[in-house]
Amino acid sequence: MLNKEFLRAAQKGDLAKFIELKNNINDWSIIRHGPSGDSPLHIAAREGHLEIVRFLCENWMEQKCTIEVVNLEMKTPLHEAAQFSRTTVVDYFVEKGANVNALKRADWTPLMLATTKTGVDAYHCVRALLNANANLSIKNKDGWTAFHVACRSADIDIVNLLLKYSSKCIEARSNNGRNALHIAAFHGCENIIELLVSRDGDLLNAPDSSGSTSLHESIKSKNLNVMKLLIKLGADINAIDDVRQNILHIAAAVGNIDIVQYILECNMIDVQSEALFHITPLVAAQRNAQYDIVELLLKYSSDNKREDV
Repeated sequence: MLNKEFLRAAQKGDLAKFIELKNNINDWSIIRHGPSGDSPLHIAAREGHLEIVRFLCENWMEQKCTIEVVNLEMKTPLHEAAQFSRTTVVDYFVEKGANVNALKRADWTPLMLATTKTGVDAYHCVRALLNANANLSIKNKDGWTAFHVACRSADIDIVNLLLKYSSKCIEARSNNGRNALHIAAFHGCENIIELLVSRDGDLLNAPDSSGSTSLHESIKSKNLNVMKLLIKLGADINAIDDVRQNILHIAAAVGNIDIVQYILECNMIDVQSEALFHITPLVAAQRNAQYDIVELLLKYSSDNKREDV
């Protein structure tokens, strides 16, 4: 019962309750929320209760390394504060010398978690971590860096901040060879796309490990506006992936009728073009049960034949 009261006080930011309970608790770090393994410091950090954080760290002086306590996911309280953009708590942990490169299950750093968020508070947390020498080169299990995460989140101020601290972070590739532009294109982040291309034009037509370019990624996510933007910026409309699929094959397979219509109306790709094993866009649509696309491709093929006659 005492442990529950202590955890509840951490969540609510109830400092008076903490002071009341202190004499009955010798070691708060062993008090844990069962399912997550969160300590009171994790909970207070996540909720942004700086007074509670300070009380826990400064009133049990016999405890060592309190700020590095981990939960069942190996997250430290700094991970929690960074993930939820708790600026004052992040500043406090940084001042106390918390490990800014601690890994959650050998995976995510506080900086990576901070870049999942957007806005002024997130920017503040990212800057504080960078000023404390957070490592931008660390990758998670998928090979993503904090820069990749930021490009998905699409806060252009944070992306620019990361580039200011390390211009080379734009060169990072994930485990499947995707660069930051692949990620921004798939997630429809138009402002980030323009920034990335302006900083490194070579990203535009760079293939990932399967041969897909950022243009292919925009089509996989069914985003016509991003597709148009990438073409405007100079994306190669004739690029093919490792199985020789072009943009029409991909659009037909994923079932985006607007993109297929646009490609056909602009006469970008031959409707009879073949990928490996003689797969045409029509076959790709049929295999993926994209019946509206099948109908459109058949109509367009028929119209073309009549024009030829």
